[in-house]
Amino acid sequence: MEPVAPSPDAVLRRVELRIGRRLDGLLQGERRGRRPGPGSEHAITRPYAPGDDVRWLDWPLTARSGEPMVRVPELEPVLTAWALVDVSPSMAFGTVRTTKRDLAAEVLAGLGVVLRRRGDRLGVAVSGTGKLDAILPPRGDRRGLVASLALMNQVPTVETGQRMSLVDAITGMGRVLRHRGLVAIVSDFPMQEGLEQVLGALGRRHELLLIELRDPRERDLPVMGPITLRDVESGRRVMVDTADPRFQERFRQVSQERDRERRDLFRRVGGRHLVASTDTDWVLPLTVALRRPSPTRRAL
Repeated sequence: MEPVAPSPDAVLRRVELRIGRRLDGLLQGERRGRRPGPGSEHAITRPYAPGDDVRWLDWPLTARSGEPMVRVPELEPVLTAWALVDVSPSMAFGTVRTTKRDLAAEVLAGLGVVLRRRGDRLGVAVSGTGKLDAILPPRGDRRGLVASLALMNQVPTVETGQRMSLVDAITGMGRVLRHRGLVAIVSDFPMQEGLEQVLGALGRRHELLLIELRDPRERDLPVMGPITLRDVESGRRVMVDTADPRFQERFRQVSQERDRERRDLFRRVGGRHLVASTDTDWVLPLTVALRRPSPTRRAL
């Protein structure tokens, strides 16, 4: 009997508990808020007008001028961010606590929670076929975040043998976005022809957060003797001997080479790179990735 997947609301509650107080104090003061408070920066000083918030009254200035004066805080406009979530067959792989697809849902929830705490909005696009199979316009409330997680469950996984084109999905995402903002791509990022070009085109107009999902068995196979490995997207099968030291060494070399190529590609397109694995914690790395400035992009 297959385990029942948790509901979107249950996933969000679990992520909210994990984030909780761990992020308190890390994001405060990073950007101006959407509501006035005692620490708000002031843009203008003017006479008091009916309807002004009494907290804006500047009593020393009022005493000097002889009339009620207010300092109006400068509020920052709402940031609109988008997330493109990959739900291709390769995302169904997982050998530790969860699959990469379930991890993608948790990371999406975490991204939404952090943005919502800052008063920002998040739109979501889900792709399992290379097209944008489902889109949810940007929202800033909790119900919108639950709807985003439910959207992932509504997109069916393509059949084996139909490799998903991440390049096409990113291209489609670029056509949807009308305004500059943050774009987070949640995927295991298979190396495909044209990936650097479409990421570079998207990064020239938007800020990129590239969240790469991994599983430890994709880079370190245990010694189990002869086994058959299957590509979950193409369906291709190959027999290998995991007890052969030459195979283990070649497997590690290929994995390290692919990781190096991927890191160099992300650096060239100027994206922030975050690795989230099924066996490690991603909460604090996500917060750091949202705070640090984007790396310098090289000319393509």
